[in-house]
Amino acid sequence: MNLPVSYSLTLLIWSVVGASASHILGVFVNVHRSQLLVHLAVARVLLQRGHQLTLVTTLPLEDDWLTADSSARITHFLVPWQLPSKKEQKLFESTDNFVTRLQWTLSQLELSGELLSQLAWLHFMQHVPKPRYDLLLLGYHFNEHLLGVAAHFDCPVVIIHTQQPIGFIHSLMANPEERWYVPQPYDSRQRIGFAGLLFGLWEKFSEFLARKVMQRIYSTHFPSPRYPSFEVMRRRVVLALNNHHMISEGPIAPLLSSMLDIGGIAVEQSTVDSALAMRLANRPFIIFSLGTRFTWRTASIHLEQSFAEAFAQLAEYDIYWTYDGSNASGINLTHTHIKLAKWWPQTTLLGQPEVRLFITHGGKGSLSEALHHGVPLLGLPLVGDQRANLRKMQNKGWGLTLDMHNISQVELLNAIKRLLTVAEFKDNIKRDSLLYRDRPLNASYLTAYWLEYVIRHKGARHLYSPARELNFWQYYLLDVRLLLYGSSGIIAWTVLWLERTILTI
Repeated sequence: MNLPVSYSLTLLIWSVVGASASHILGVFVNVHRSQLLVHLAVARVLLQRGHQLTLVTTLPLEDDWLTADSSARITHFLVPWQLPSKKEQKLFESTDNFVTRLQWTLSQLELSGELLSQLAWLHFMQHVPKPRYDLLLLGYHFNEHLLGVAAHFDCPVVIIHTQQPIGFIHSLMANPEERWYVPQPYDSRQRIGFAGLLFGLWEKFSEFLARKVMQRIYSTHFPSPRYPSFEVMRRRVVLALNNHHMISEGPIAPLLSSMLDIGGIAVEQSTVDSALAMRLANRPFIIFSLGTRFTWRTASIHLEQSFAEAFAQLAEYDIYWTYDGSNASGINLTHTHIKLAKWWPQTTLLGQPEVRLFITHGGKGSLSEALHHGVPLLGLPLVGDQRANLRKMQNKGWGLTLDMHNISQVELLNAIKRLLTVAEFKDNIKRDSLLYRDRPLNASYLTAYWLEYVIRHKGARHLYSPARELNFWQYYLLDVRLLLYGSSGIIAWTVLWLERTILTI
């Protein structure tokens, strides 16, 4: 494993300073592989510090994730269950259809409660004797009902979020939301001003409905009086770790001390495939991957041909294409510079000096890796937050975005050639890459320090914002504003009435 000098020094400092081992529970369920990698990066930091971990996941761990010296400190519960698919790509073809998005989200939330009835989950929860955990790490993905796990084991909670904080996180931590100048990560148009404020009101309405569903699931599986209420458990979350770096990625926004940016932690904790790096020809190359949620097995023949024919005209570049379709032999035989594999070690490829372009779906993990290494991007958004991610990317001048659902060979080739020949794109992302990596402490050390801080201070309740104790009316001063605006309105109406009355005398 090749580590930067600063990271190696950090590990050396850790080994000298040391830390008393704690038992930490990580619940990383109902997530995609790319999201799990962020959660496991945080877990690996704790393993490097000598802590004992119990992990609960709905996806298996990679074979090379554990090292020989850390496997003895890991207990793993696999709950082999995933949310039933509802043709996610079709539903998200138009992300501006707010009602469809809300209906889909609420239906998925209703189904998510089924996890808590799975035998493997019950085996974990009913383990005898009940373990004592010093901390719960919860991989956050619209799953506040899982705060019942912290209620069951009576421990403080830190959540891990895989991107820029969303409205749910702000509400949970009582972090200020400046909607009129801070565009939100799930807003594909990145609205600000009055439009941003209106979008924020819709999101708050959506949050209200979604939280009602999560509260209902919580109350079913963690009933009163045996367990604290849903709202009490929401206030037990002490830190939110966000896979984001506000300074380089934007937008600049207010953050409480309980909101920590740990963008880049997955890159810091990833290993380099030295064997692949040695095998790479001394030729410039392009990386093409549409993420773990996309499969070429169900893609149209026209779409596949559009990419194959465009890449065929780029013979001076090697193309590393993440491809799981059935036509691999045909593409390889025809065009030897196109390299196909079901999976390429993306971090390794992005770190090579010969890389020229990354063609991506716009997932947060992929954008973070490209930013870390300073590689220009061609975005092809598919679902979820990818349109918003790529709009931010294009606004910063890191690359271009095309419509995946109406793409043509000519349009694709023109965009690729422009990105390869116009230096501005590379210069822009290289500039912001320096900002991304220029920090007083790297994400791994920052994460370790604050997680151990919470443990040392028995939940660190002094980090809690007092705003978390306020209800909706109190937080937004609705009663005060109603009184002031209502009084002003009454006074204005009275003045006008008296003026009209006097004039008629």
